[in-house]
Amino acid sequence: MKKLLLLLFFFIAINCYTQAQVDSARNLLNYTPAVLLKPQQFSYRFWNLLYTQKAIYANDGTKFPSRDRITFFTSQHQFTYGLSQTLNIEAEMWLKSTRVDLPENSPLQVYRFTGTDSARRELAYAGAGFRWRPNQKNPRLSLGTKFLLPVTQNLESRGMVQPFLAEDHFWWMNTLFYDTQIADNLYTFFQAGAWVSIPKSSSEQASLIRFPFRGLLSYFASRVLSVNIQAGFALNNQSQMNGYWGDLGLGFRWQIAPGVLELQGEYQKYVIGKNQGAGETFNFGLRWIRF
Repeated sequence: MKKLLLLLFFFIAINCYTQAQVDSARNLLNYTPAVLLKPQQFSYRFWNLLYTQKAIYANDGTKFPSRDRITFFTSQHQFTYGLSQTLNIEAEMWLKSTRVDLPENSPLQVYRFTGTDSARRELAYAGAGFRWRPNQKNPRLSLGTKFLLPVTQNLESRGMVQPFLAEDHFWWMNTLFYDTQIADNLYTFFQAGAWVSIPKSSSEQASLIRFPFRGLLSYFASRVLSVNIQAGFALNNQSQMNGYWGDLGLGFRWQIAPGVLELQGEYQKYVIGKNQGAGETFNFGLRWIRF
């Protein structure tokens, strides 16, 4: 009990200290996904996504258990530079790992990053893009586009005993970002995308067209901490295998070093679907901005 009280006191003290030190002009919470970096500002963000499932949504939307636990881990590393008030350029790479395991085993086994018959890890994609503000009078509306290339050969594990890791596809991803304040310390955020994949000649997977949507209601609990509830929906169009999924979740953003470093975390549960996994995601990452 004493240890818990000491830990609680520590977090309260850190929160009070960071609130006192934070400069509103450099408050990382103000840099939402819709807001561009200013000229000559630079940011680095890594975002780790762990998706795990031990059930599946069938073609009629019925959920039923599967015989295996399948877990995918993606570590996204993004570098962004502000060219002007209305244009940012980006470069990123995705490292991926997958593991097929018994349903009762922990999804954290994917972090072992082993290369066995039931697991695989690779540098999967790398690419670049830009973010553009179409209306200079609205700094909280932006459009982004990026192109990702498959870096490692045979991501689909064709002719291998190892599990499927990712599509051997080129990806063109277009996304609209928008947020607005609706009350004191309360914001809404909306994201809508159109993603298109182009298979390599060696791929066995058909081209994909995906339309992901996400909405968040975010509350700024302090100058250094925000929490949110969220909902997402995605349509997945593929030859002879159309599907969709919807999720509910929550998240937080905590500025652990004023004007320097931000910790982010999310949890999402897939509550509806068709021809998709009925899983959940555990996401976390850090973002650093050089002003």
